Amino acid sequence: MSERKHKTVVDYCHDGLSDQHIFANAFRYASIGMALVGPDGTWLKVNNALCSMLGYTSRELLSKKFQDITHPEDLEEDLVYVNRVLAGAIDTYQMEKRYFHRDGHIIDVLLSVSLVKESDGTPQFFISQIQDITRRKQAEQELLLVSQQDPLTKVANRRFFMEHATRELTRGKRFHEPQAILIIDIDHFKTINDKHGHDVGDEVLKAMATACSKALREVDVFGRIGGEEFAAMLLNTNDSVARIVAERVRESVERLSVNVGGKEIPFTISIGLVSFLGGSNTLDDRMKMADKALYRAKESGRNRVEVLVDVVEPSGVVPERLRSTFVRFEWEGAYESGNQLIDSQHMHLFALANDLLSALITGLPDSQVEAAAVALINHTEQHFRDEEKIFCAAGYPKAQEHTAIHKQLIREMHSILKSFTKGQETVGGFFTFLAHDVVLNHLLTEDRKFFSLLREP
Repeated sequence: MSERKHKTVVDYCHDGLSDQHIFANAFRYASIGMALVGPDGTWLKVNNALCSMLGYTSRELLSKKFQDITHPEDLEEDLVYVNRVLAGAIDTYQMEKRYFHRDGHIIDVLLSVSLVKESDGTPQFFISQIQDITRRKQAEQELLLVSQQDPLTKVANRRFFMEHATRELTRGKRFHEPQAILIIDIDHFKTINDKHGHDVGDEVLKAMATACSKALREVDVFGRIGGEEFAAMLLNTNDSVARIVAERVRESVERLSVNVGGKEIPFTISIGLVSFLGGSNTLDDRMKMADKALYRAKESGRNRVEVLVDVVEPSGVVPERLRSTFVRFEWEGAYESGNQLIDSQHMHLFALANDLLSALITGLPDSQVEAAAVALINHTEQHFRDEEKIFCAAGYPKAQEHTAIHKQLIREMHSILKSFTKGQETVGGFFTFLAHDVVLNHLLTEDRKFFSLLREP
């Protein structure tokens, strides 16, 4: 029977029309998506499997380009490959990418592409084979999550925390960034388990992990490292900021309780903190130091933060701004104008800007961030009014232009604050405006243009 079938296929392939016929049938009945695509991305021909995969009719797809349904984050890579094939740099390419289904959900696919050319080498069309790998990608993501996440609390497990924190420790050394490690332990957790049962203990663990995650910043690394013990690594954070963050974590848990039979069971945590900058100590070394601080917190009555500062003199010269704080504006004598009022107001503006940055960076409540921003804006408005009187009296020829810049900066300050309170502006955007527009471009550049007039006898 198999010999007869083989003979039939061979005979069929020797038919004068067999190549086109075989390709047409293979294209039409393939179990994976197949398409002929023009050099500009237009769908020229699609099979039923592709239409079923994407949720479009053949007519709908043929009115589109592949760019129209490709996920924006994957489009650039796809177009780079397309252009390389068209340029003759490569003959084929394969990549994983995402398409948008007609109903809006995302489909993961494995795309294989080759180019058909005319006899003179002119590109004719692409042959694309498209395999749906959505289930495989979902399974991979689930496996990845299982390997990285603590199943009870849904935060990073010990292995993933150690891997992530080790990478950040190496990066921090390279860039001379201050860092801190917190070891967090639930007070009297054994008593809670013994008195109320392990189910209640699990609820305490979950509530505590959720509260800590919310109190920490998005950039920080947080995980469960065993039993009732958790750890956090604070990135680009000096000891003073680390203390603030640790206290915020402690206070957020102190306000918690779990309900057991209608009764609220409160609980607290103790935190050991070690802050450091550079040095050769490993992550294990740092965590042992944080453990010592945690022991002190337990011995001192629990529900508290104890801090150790690992003083290290790193090799090379580390800028003072990195040793002193996360980031701040430092006043220098070279910035002085020669006018006592302007200089004192500039120095106070730097101080208020630092207060605002500290509030932003440490994640203080929006109300406190807004209060710091309003204080800065109010001072800046008063300073601009005083400065305008001074440079006008000094005969500054560009007084009108400079005043217009003042008004524009104030408008932008109010606009950015409004956007930030609505969640439409990031900390980075706020900082960029203060550092670049207000300090660098204006105070240290535009203002200096009239300083010489103030120093004349």
